[in-house]
Amino acid sequence: MEKLCYERNTHYSLGMKCKKSKQINNHLLRSWIQCKRKAWLEIYGDKHKKLWTAHSSLQLNHQIDCFHHLSQKNYGIGIQACKDGKNIAYGIRLKYPLIENRIIKGNLPLLRKTSGESIWGKFSYQPVLARQGKKVTREHRLILAMGGLLIKSLQKYKVSAGLLLHKENENIKIEKIRLTDKLNQELIDALLSLEKDIESSNPPPITSNRKKCTICSWRKDCASVAIKEGNLSEVSGIGAKRELLLSKVGINNIEDLSKIEHSKLREKLEIFGTHHGDISKQIVLQSKAQVTNKAIKLKQEILINDFTKSKGLFIYDIESDPDIKHDFLHGFIRLPNNLTNEIDFKTIKYSPLLNFEKNNESFLWKRIKRKLNHNKEFPILHYGETEPISLLRLAERQGAKTHEIESLKKRFIDIHLLIREYWCLPVRNYGLKSIAEWIGFEWKQSNVDGARALLWWRQWKKSRKLNNMYSKNLNSIFEYNRDDCLATLMIAKWLIDQ
Repeated sequence: MEKLCYERNTHYSLGMKCKKSKQINNHLLRSWIQCKRKAWLEIYGDKHKKLWTAHSSLQLNHQIDCFHHLSQKNYGIGIQACKDGKNIAYGIRLKYPLIENRIIKGNLPLLRKTSGESIWGKFSYQPVLARQGKKVTREHRLILAMGGLLIKSLQKYKVSAGLLLHKENENIKIEKIRLTDKLNQELIDALLSLEKDIESSNPPPITSNRKKCTICSWRKDCASVAIKEGNLSEVSGIGAKRELLLSKVGINNIEDLSKIEHSKLREKLEIFGTHHGDISKQIVLQSKAQVTNKAIKLKQEILINDFTKSKGLFIYDIESDPDIKHDFLHGFIRLPNNLTNEIDFKTIKYSPLLNFEKNNESFLWKRIKRKLNHNKEFPILHYGETEPISLLRLAERQGAKTHEIESLKKRFIDIHLLIREYWCLPVRNYGLKSIAEWIGFEWKQSNVDGARALLWWRQWKKSRKLNNMYSKNLNSIFEYNRDDCLATLMIAKWLIDQ
């Protein structure tokens, strides 16, 4: 161990002498895998432009829950736990020159004892990660591989596999990931590429896959650059593949796209397949809307009589915990008149219906059914497909009759679908927040989204022991959900006014 520590310190000195640069660690590698520009900004970006996001806290909470499943009485902290042969070792910090002249740091949250022959005895350790999401990704594999190589340098024994923990409903599942020579080489190649990127004085280009940007703390900084550059990734409907095809036919920015006739673009794109040509009109109109900052009406007649002639309506929005498929809040606004009248937001009544436990839905369904049946003629406005899918499944689970479900189906009106069908708006995506903010609606709480609401919910659940049923976190969730309902209402009102 003393020799190993000496070698590590020696390489560290050599590395710092050769390169006055930032150290690479597993957190930086994770950022680089997600987005090369993100990793560069983590080192050189203006930290004042970095936003707080709830996703890191959710990931940490998820990790704690998963690790608790493996926790045993026989555990310890740090490298001393490995020396003592504990079944679980928490909080291992290692550094080693995995690539030439570059110290690689790793903060390994948990190691599990397994078979083998390490420097401590006839046993060895393997890295453990907790993952969110449905699939094992390249990020998970490479971070495990990095942990495996760092542990190998410590215990002097090859790590053949790592473990991935994830939640499936309320159960913790364990997956074994083989750490092959091929995967280890892929890791080394990634570290070399990462090193090259962070040594550059210029940031990597903005990613074409902007869907990932919604959970990134650098999203506003990158968005401002993308808008300034006229990046095609800013156009709704254009992803990485379509951006590449457009560049092949000479379209390099939003300005170029807005000036071309969609029929000419169709001819050019159909070389790569008819389905690419089919979207030409949509993306040309979208680019024109964004360049001019004006909405473009796609159809003159808008069939929205269902809620213009009704006596009143409901607005419906839910909050969910996707890891356990639990819709914990069903929020309703009841408007006693239709949208052709002026709306007095001060008198709008918001009704939050909580579902404390996933498997105790009968009382919730009775409350929702009673609320909706009180005004059977009222349509139910929502934004996106989540709400009707959730409510109809709830009805089926609670034994609703076929005619009840069919009647409920007919009441749903998706405002998102109406917007997409009849309007092309100067926004980079057609999410609730983008559209509502363009119209002029403002959420009362800043930097809040569904992930933040989920974090508040999980924190509140843990604090229920205090019997504070309406704690600050719960009220924050209600206020956020109410604003989501009001935003949906505002968009519907805008449709009517047009």
